[in-house]
Amino acid sequence: MLSAYQFSLLSIVDLIAVAGLLTAVAIFFIRKKSVKLLAIYAVATIAYVAIVLIDELFNVPVARAVAQLFIIVMSIILAVVYQSDFKVAFFNLTRSYDKNAYVDSDLSDEELRNAVDEIVRACQTMSKNRTGALIVIAPNSITPNILETGVKLEAFVSAALLEAIFNTRAPFHDGAVIVQGNKVLAAGCFLPLSQSQAVAKNLGTRHRAGIGVTEVAGDVLTIIASEETGIISIAQGGQLRRFVTPDRLRDELHKILKITPHTRNRNIN
Repeated sequence: MLSAYQFSLLSIVDLIAVAGLLTAVAIFFIRKKSVKLLAIYAVATIAYVAIVLIDELFNVPVARAVAQLFIIVMSIILAVVYQSDFKVAFFNLTRSYDKNAYVDSDLSDEELRNAVDEIVRACQTMSKNRTGALIVIAPNSITPNILETGVKLEAFVSAALLEAIFNTRAPFHDGAVIVQGNKVLAAGCFLPLSQSQAVAKNLGTRHRAGIGVTEVAGDVLTIIASEETGIISIAQGGQLRRFVTPDRLRDELHKILKITPHTRNRNIN
């Protein structure tokens, strides 16, 4: 009786663990908007379970071994495709959660407004010159592993600095710039790429990176300047908005940086 009870309890724990794992995988795919991949993995999982049951009844060890190998290969593919997301998740679990490590809460609205003006001015110039750019606006702390992929600057935001960073002759123009408050924290950073099926096929790596970081850090906003078309886009919460005008960009930056309305509506010389 005791052994039967223990077996039953272990079975329940085992089923709960598997159900939890499958639910987590399903939620991950849904959040990444990868419904097709979710369907493929669901079919593969059902097929594997069916083969295991058939092996228990009719003893087909070769089929079971092939199914296990197939599941391992699919898991490796999943890890390769979403390696950036797994890196972010790992660092989020292991890093110190000092959310104020990079936040300067003493900045005035005037200082933030000046920083916004510099960013907008740089984006206008880079758009006109067809210079590709990727700028991450982080109102709060940014995942440390993203900062560690680039070059630490800790410099005040200026149009000249941003234009120099994204100059095609600059050593890290292909990476992203991380801006917090009125400081450029780092440049040349690598961001996780979005795997969403909703992203237009004609958009390149820069746009996917701009969207991807907003999927893993929901409070950030990214500005993407296309070097092919000069179009300015912004991404937030995994959503991309294209053909953003300078005035619209300024409003969105004021909003995410929580600049008070009376400061936001002041005329800019």
